[in-house]
Amino acid sequence: MPRLLVIDDDTDLRAAVSEYLTSLGYEVHEAAEREEAEALLEHYAYSLVITDLSLTTLGVEGFDLLKTVANSSARPKLMVMSGHTGSGHRERAKQCGADVFVQKPTPLETLGEVVRTCLSQRERKES
Repeated sequence: MPRLLVIDDDTDLRAAVSEYLTSLGYEVHEAAEREEAEALLEHYAYSLVITDLSLTTLGVEGFDLLKTVANSSARPKLMVMSGHTGSGHRERAKQCGADVFVQKPTPLETLGEVVRTCLSQRERKES
């Protein structure tokens, strides 16, 4: 069963996404901030990491987290789910290692399809 990590400082959104992905049969872990996410990434291998770019009210440290995960030895697929689409955020996320960028708000069913696609690409790549 694929293990996913959902990182978002919005408690309600994080819970809704995690609950939906769990209902699809995935093992889902959650983190509200960068430090918590990094601790989980040290202890678990993930097939997919879904992260917001703004993990605090002060900035977009999600870019730094993307770089860290993209350069890890057990590199998972990386999905950015963010409301920040202007100012080159999408391009910068790709440069930092994001495999896919999903704009908030996104219906959960659409998110589930994107997750399935990402994971099937990962499986084909590993085969």
